Amino acid sequence: MNQLWTEKYRPNTVDGYVFTDEGQRQQVTTWIKQGIIPHLLLSGSPGTGKTTLAKLLINELGVDEYDVMSANGSKEARKVEWVSKLEGFCETMPFGKFKVVLIDEADYMNITSVQPALRNLMENYAESVRFILTCNYPNKIIPALHSRCQGFHVERTDINEFTARVATILVEENVEFDLDTLDTFVRATYPDLRKCINMVQMNSLDGKLHSPEKGDAGEADYKLEMVEL
Repeated sequence: MNQLWTEKYRPNTVDGYVFTDEGQRQQVTTWIKQGIIPHLLLSGSPGTGKTTLAKLLINELGVDEYDVMSANGSKEARKVEWVSKLEGFCETMPFGKFKVVLIDEADYMNITSVQPALRNLMENYAESVRFILTCNYPNKIIPALHSRCQGFHVERTDINEFTARVATILVEENVEFDLDTLDTFVRATYPDLRKCINMVQMNSLDGKLHSPEKGDAGEADYKLEMVEL
């Protein structure tokens, strides 16, 4: 329990990542062979592997750790003050071929200040910096950023593949389980694989997977989403 399974089993190579579209696999493979990527906007439902794909690309391209800047659009990257820090990062020469700015939850970045500023940085430092944005709601990203990024929509994993991935983790962790119990977790969380893995880890006690406690099935999240809608 000292290590989160979501991080322990996060794939960092193309072979370990589950693509739902063969065309996307070929595109990613081409970028890796060429050794470069365009600015990317990765969209899709929570837990479908957007951040995993971004980190996989950074790893496969061999980008130096000092050439990577990560931020969250719902936290530090939401404030316009953060843009000055970002610009300072962009204007220095990379240790390797290029730098990468990874912004998770980019759809929460301020639409009137941070996003327009990002547009200018993408243009000014296009020779040495690549931006990877991940988002759940691409409609919250301004058109100017859409036009500067290659869109890449990550579809939800097939439910059978989803179940198999969680089952594989349980086997690797030597946790006993029955399919009915596992199916309960899958139905409660699909297509959010990250959430499913976290719930399964939390309910794996004494080497056995136990049924979820009342309230684990995601009712609270469901109600919050309905209120937001």
